[in-house]
Amino acid sequence: MHWSPIISTSLIKDLKLSPKNFYHKHLRPKMKYGAPQIDHSNNSCRLRIVTKPIYSLKMLQKAVKAYLDIFSMPYCMHGGATGDSNFDNALVHINNRFYYTIDLKNFFGTISNSRIHQTLISLGHTWHEARNITRIATLDGCLPQGAPTSTILACLAFSPTALLLEDFCKERNITFTVYIDDLTFSSPNCFKHHTDQIIKIIKTNGFCVNHHKIHYRINNCEITGIIVNKGQLTLPNKILKNLNKAGVKQYVASFTDRYEKYLLSKKAALLSQSGFVARRGIEL
Repeated sequence: MHWSPIISTSLIKDLKLSPKNFYHKHLRPKMKYGAPQIDHSNNSCRLRIVTKPIYSLKMLQKAVKAYLDIFSMPYCMHGGATGDSNFDNALVHINNRFYYTIDLKNFFGTISNSRIHQTLISLGHTWHEARNITRIATLDGCLPQGAPTSTILACLAFSPTALLLEDFCKERNITFTVYIDDLTFSSPNCFKHHTDQIIKIIKTNGFCVNHHKIHYRINNCEITGIIVNKGQLTLPNKILKNLNKAGVKQYVASFTDRYEKYLLSKKAALLSQSGFVARRGIEL
């Protein structure tokens, strides 16, 4: 399948000559699960530079994103392009005991336009198609934070590395998930001796890790904003104390609803299993 929308030749030419004319930068608070992130060194709100496309380019990028959504992601990938939430990501690890979490440093910024181009070619696009999509979706040689296409392209570019990590983990009884730029590994058994190899796989494939956000934990671990502890999920106190804020209140309500549904389905499965065992016992 090939991507062939009607694109103005002049637009492509203008993007090539003056790409910065199609974007504007502004600061906005860094948000995490409904609440702004606070810099505790000066008690101020952390800010993020967002590079947003102008309306005409944004509409084109949305069309490109809608097309790229047809490509499947590895099973281990959650969030962003897949539609799975941080809850889905954390739930995968609920029954394990040992956890290893990694944050990819400057994720969008480390994915070059040449990497995007090669990723698109590997998905079956012609050189020309890949070049046009790359030109539409990149700025200053990388993915701009704020463009509709950035998350899906970042996920597609990381997919080969995710598959390598997934294969590595399967052979060692390690559960692995990706939530955009957050990597989580877990197991019922200690796997600390494998962590150096995990980092090596990531770096060998051209990605950087934030060494300040690498953690190996036992029993209790925060995974994409949710505490996983001995078979249970809870929200951190730093979120619960902001319940008076609209975004946080909505987030907590959504978490509560999804977790209750999970517990009910788990209970139903246990009852069904116990009923099956009882019936088998009668037959015997």
